[in-house]
Amino acid sequence: MKPKLRFLVLVLMSVCCSIAESKCNKGCDLALASYYMWKDSNLTFIAQLFQSNLNIDADTILSYNKKTINSKDSVQQGVRAHVPFPCDCIDGKFLGHVFDYTVQSGDTYEKVAQTWYANLTTYQLLRQYNSYDPNMIPDENAKMNVTVTCSCGNSSVSKKYGLFITYPLRLGDTADAIASVTGLSVPLLRSYNPGIYFTQGSGVVYFPGKGVTCLSNLELNNFFFLF
Repeated sequence: MKPKLRFLVLVLMSVCCSIAESKCNKGCDLALASYYMWKDSNLTFIAQLFQSNLNIDADTILSYNKKTINSKDSVQQGVRAHVPFPCDCIDGKFLGHVFDYTVQSGDTYEKVAQTWYANLTTYQLLRQYNSYDPNMIPDENAKMNVTVTCSCGNSSVSKKYGLFITYPLRLGDTADAIASVTGLSVPLLRSYNPGIYFTQGSGVVYFPGKGVTCLSNLELNNFFFLF
């Protein structure tokens, strides 16, 4: 094969492979994280964890949870708070947002993923997007990239929904129970999460934030993304 032809073939292969590996090409302005409130957690702390260009605060989070949370200063353990965040296309591979977390003394990848971010991220994602050795994470004031995945919907299923929720599954969860709480049907939940077992007790699922209202002035558009 002539050198010029060989070069052209390699370029075309590179482009084709790049297109084949791409899972997204854009995100959407807004998604919601379902944050499981643990003992002594509060909306001010959660707002700090989810800082982005949206500049949310405790009052912003409260505005998305009027039906379940009465006060930003006192939230019952076990309640799930809807937290708004941008939904970006990360490396052309998946939808999510990378938060800039300030490490605290005693932090581990497991503690950040499971406690501070309430299983909205995973140990594997933290390892992938950070260079710290798991046994040598700085004591404090260092920065850690925390990736939370999201969904902008799937227009092949339905075009009538807006914000989508990233929902970490817990032990005891079932599709029926989640459908009852969210007001969505089990078939709809399954259609947005093909191949997922809702009883697996870990991982995340995505579904429309039906009935979630917002009292803030955030601009909500470009909701739908066709995978």
